[in-house]
Amino acid sequence: MPEEKKTKVNDNDKLMGVLAYLGILVIIPIAAGGKSKFVKYHANQGLINLLFAIVIGVSSFVLAFMPFLNMLLAILWLVYFIPTIFAILGIINVINGEEKPLPLIGGFTLLK
Repeated sequence: MPEEKKTKVNDNDKLMGVLAYLGILVIIPIAAGGKSKFVKYHANQGLINLLFAIVIGVSSFVLAFMPFLNMLLAILWLVYFIPTIFAILGIINVINGEEKPLPLIGGFTLLK
C-alpha cells in the first residue's frame, strides 16, 4: 500500500482536489489540473471513487429486479454509503495537504 505524502499545497490545488471528490465534478480537475501531482493524485482517487459508486448503483438496480436476490439489496444499501465516506476522507486529506490513499480503492491508478 502506498505511503501518504504531505506537501505544501496552494489554494487552487486544494480547490481542485476537493472538486475531485464531488462526483461528476472530477472532470474539472482532470481537465484543468495542469502539472500538479497533488491534483492528479486526488483526481485519480476521486475518479476511482466515482466509478465505485456507479458499480454499486448499477448492482443495486439489477438486484432490485431479481427475485430472491433482492435480499442482497439490503446489504448493498449499507455499502452504498461507502463512496460518500471515502469522499469525506478524501476531502479531509486534501484540506490537510496529504496524498493518503483511500481505504480499499486507494491502490488503483487510472490517471498517470
